[in-house]
Amino acid sequence: MDLLLRRMAPMQLLAVGLIAGCSHSELDLPPVEAPSQAVPVTVSNVEQRALESSIDVVGTLKGWEDVKVGAQKGGRVIKIMYEVGDRVKPGAALVELETINAELQIQQAEKRLTSELAKLGLRELPQGEFQVNSLPSVVQAQVGVDRAKQKHSREQTLSERKVNTIEAMQEAEFNLRDAKANLDNAILTANATLASAMASQIEIAVARQARADLVVRAPQPSNLPPGFNEQVAYAVIRRAVSAGQMIREGEEVAELIMDNPLRMWANVPERFSRDVADGQEVRLFVAAQPNKVYTGTITWVNPSIDSASRTFQVEVSVPNDDRQLRPGGFAKASIITRRDADQIMVPVESIVRFAGVTKVFVVQDGKAKSIPVEAGLERDGWAPVQGEISVGAQVIMTGQSQLADETLVTVRTSEASQSPAAPVQPAAEPAATTARPDAEPAGPSDAKAGGY
Repeated sequence: MDLLLRRMAPMQLLAVGLIAGCSHSELDLPPVEAPSQAVPVTVSNVEQRALESSIDVVGTLKGWEDVKVGAQKGGRVIKIMYEVGDRVKPGAALVELETINAELQIQQAEKRLTSELAKLGLRELPQGEFQVNSLPSVVQAQVGVDRAKQKHSREQTLSERKVNTIEAMQEAEFNLRDAKANLDNAILTANATLASAMASQIEIAVARQARADLVVRAPQPSNLPPGFNEQVAYAVIRRAVSAGQMIREGEEVAELIMDNPLRMWANVPERFSRDVADGQEVRLFVAAQPNKVYTGTITWVNPSIDSASRTFQVEVSVPNDDRQLRPGGFAKASIITRRDADQIMVPVESIVRFAGVTKVFVVQDGKAKSIPVEAGLERDGWAPVQGEISVGAQVIMTGQSQLADETLVTVRTSEASQSPAAPVQPAAEPAATTARPDAEPAGPSDAKAGGY
């Protein structure tokens, strides 16, 4: 025992002596009291929200239509009516080619038509069915037939009375046959001339169309998404010709893109094939607009699953009225597959878990009050809770480690407290981007299911 006492440090001996000399009552410690000063906290309102199930995907925004406009006829460019960045309506003129040859062809066809109409004794071609029997040349031949018939009939009567010669009767017959042949020939000639006039009229139409084709125009869209009634426009993203340049038939003169609406293609994992369907809402986020959520709609689901990536492709129609989204940009999206009933929701930062107890603190009369709750799965910074808590209550988000029931609190105002859950930011674009429908899929998607 003496050896043990000699080895103990002096301070240890002093502590042992003090403890030995104190009574039991002197060792009792005072209870912990709540701090007298108010604890600064930040708060957020309890909200009632609909729970949603979603699938997170990534994709690339594309123009609803991307058109490379070519010339229908070859020729020399004499005028360009656009520049890169301009917006043009469907049917608007883009490029004008030289029209001298087309004008000459029109004049030539018009002169030919005038000549054919003159042969027919007409000023213009009649509309609908037309009988050539009313044409002057045919009427004249028909008169000749009528005269020949009268003479033939008279000679035949005289022949029956035996008062004329055989030669006179034969000549009357020959005249009648000749008159009929002249009538048939007049009808054939009139029909041929009429057909030639109609051909000349068609030549005029063809020449005029050729002249119209020398003006290259923006195309008319044919497959706008359902419910999109806004007047569409194309944006010029590339100019391919210059004034004075000779171009061939079919050569590209401009590239246009329809940037409202946009479409996004994304790959979805095979396990979600029963959850995704046409018409579902899609929320999009882009890096250029971090605080804005764009809403789109699924317009097309590929019925086939790619055997290499085990994913299937979907197309999303995205309205772009403000033209803030740009084709070719990367986007992160959430496909809303299900909505459940509204539930009480609190920010995840307000939930306190310790020793198997889950609770939140709310502000009542300037003091903190703890409320036991049962919390569900987190979604976008919020979680559903069940307990004695009501919508509109102010739930404490920071400073919970210093709080107990009846602790005085002072609420700090900040932008963060007003919006505890910032919008989901787009992730960096993966190495394997979403493929076009006609291209080989790049690889498995990074899509994941959101809980609720």
